[in-house]
Amino acid sequence: MVLKPQVTARSSLTIIGLTAFLTACGGSSTESIVSTAPSTSKALAEVVSSNGSSSTASGGPAGQDDGQFELTFVDEFNGELDGNVWRTNRTDTESSTTNYATRNGALKIWPQRGSNGEFFNRTLDTDGRFSQKYGYFEIEAKLPKGKGVWPAFWLFNQIGERRPEIDILEAYPGGAAPWGKPDADGIPVPMMYAPVTWTDRGERAGYAKVETPDLSAGFHRYGLKWEPNRQTFYFDGREVFSHEVTVSDPLYLIVDLWFGSASGQPNDRTPTGESNAFEVNYVKAWQFK
Repeated sequence: MVLKPQVTARSSLTIIGLTAFLTACGGSSTESIVSTAPSTSKALAEVVSSNGSSSTASGGPAGQDDGQFELTFVDEFNGELDGNVWRTNRTDTESSTTNYATRNGALKIWPQRGSNGEFFNRTLDTDGRFSQKYGYFEIEAKLPKGKGVWPAFWLFNQIGERRPEIDILEAYPGGAAPWGKPDADGIPVPMMYAPVTWTDRGERAGYAKVETPDLSAGFHRYGLKWEPNRQTFYFDGREVFSHEVTVSDPLYLIVDLWFGSASGQPNDRTPTGESNAFEVNYVKAWQFK
């Protein structure tokens, strides 16, 4: 775990308010649909290697010039989850049911029913422990499958009444095509994800839908280069969406597995347990030098 001293503490997260915010619509926005080739993994791996960058523990952001960045945060989930860095929240507060763990150098969050028989949301965030304005943010992850699952990696803060937010990854496997498609067993798998920018509650400034191979079949890198007047999103080191926008508040990190929204509601066929986890190899952040 690496945290540099320039981080900024922020106020506590209110899960109920965030749920309402994330399901809200409205405001002006731009939208684009990005298609990737069938051989996405191979093609994008070549993009990363061609410019000399890597995503190893000692390397810089995928697809970027390492010399432009300084590492400010890294968690590779070796050992127990660091409670000094991550806060954990859930919507089922009366049950001792567990739906997350660190295993073999990865964080896993999986669909699970609580004591009331319902699926419950799990949120991990760095509110009050780490936040940053501008730089590059990246996660390497494999997504779960199934109706209703809604994995995400995003940046957020509460600035008075304002709610700036940058969604680096949101996926809805159970949503209408092309969000997902059934696998051989008829379980929907994620075939698309969305990067989204919100300048405030209900004010969506930019939105893209990125078509992909099955995101539950292997690990991929989801990145954001956040500059003062532009945000550029990357998939496995390849630029997939860029737009002019100004978000100038420090934001903290959130990794979560929720249910609903465009993915629909989970059902009896939604796979539960660790074998269907939102599995995260690392979360990293860099500042510009």
